Amino acid sequence: MESVFAQVILPLALAFIMLTLGVGLTPGDFRRIFVQPKAFLAGAFLQFISLPLLAILLVAFLPAPPVLKVGIVLLAACPGGTTSNLLTHMARGDVALSISLTGLTSLLSVVTVPIVLTIALSLFMGPDAPEVGLVTTGAMIFALTVIPVGLGMGLRAVAPKVAMALEKHSRWLSAAVFVAVVALTVMADGLAETARRFAEAGIYALALNLAAMVVAFAVSSLLALKMKQRIALTLECGLQNATLAIVVAGAMLGDIHYATAAAVYGLMMFATAGVFILWARRWSAAASRARRMSA
Repeated sequence: MESVFAQVILPLALAFIMLTLGVGLTPGDFRRIFVQPKAFLAGAFLQFISLPLLAILLVAFLPAPPVLKVGIVLLAACPGGTTSNLLTHMARGDVALSISLTGLTSLLSVVTVPIVLTIALSLFMGPDAPEVGLVTTGAMIFALTVIPVGLGMGLRAVAPKVAMALEKHSRWLSAAVFVAVVALTVMADGLAETARRFAEAGIYALALNLAAMVVAFAVSSLLALKMKQRIALTLECGLQNATLAIVVAGAMLGDIHYATAAAVYGLMMFATAGVFILWARRWSAAASRARRMSA
């Protein structure tokens, strides 16, 4: 049963989530990179450099099992999830920036995830690490992310009415599939083992989540980005594509336990994002009142 879950159900779930992302993308979302280069460069730095380094530093000197350490770094290497777009909208952030950055980082994950995973396996498992090929891993990620995104964009181009109808519900559908995947992964070994794994991975997942959001907000503030852009980048870095990490763990590493950190993170990140959204909405309301009073 675990083999069917890892080899069939998880990849199909990821492909569906990426298809829903593609339905909401247009070529203009990628051209926006050149309109907002400062925000995009900041987002790319945070996703591709800052997050993996944070994860490596977080677990390097802590007494965690090697499998958990690799899982944390693998999660940090994954791009922002599609739920970041929905929650950025709820936080009144820059949704266009969030969508464009999610699309870009998802496409580039074909290269970045295998590289970071290889580094993590070498650092924390050495000769005991499972053999994972860069090309093989990249090809799998390409098949499950880039191709579905391309199909979604193609559907939007040739059948815009169908795509728009799907887009109305796509974010909620992908969020529901994501939650189902996380729940099934967490519960894979029964209640007792789930509780033990949650306790073991919880502190590391929470630490990574909080550190990612704090660093993202701090960096975007230092760069004097607009508040809407800061909100988007903070949520983009705090809401990782845990489904991709779970799929890579099951399909490429051959052990769903590498996905423990991603599954726990996937549950926790909604709570921390919820707190941030409440703060962001209050800030937005206060800023609107201040503008009206000064007008």
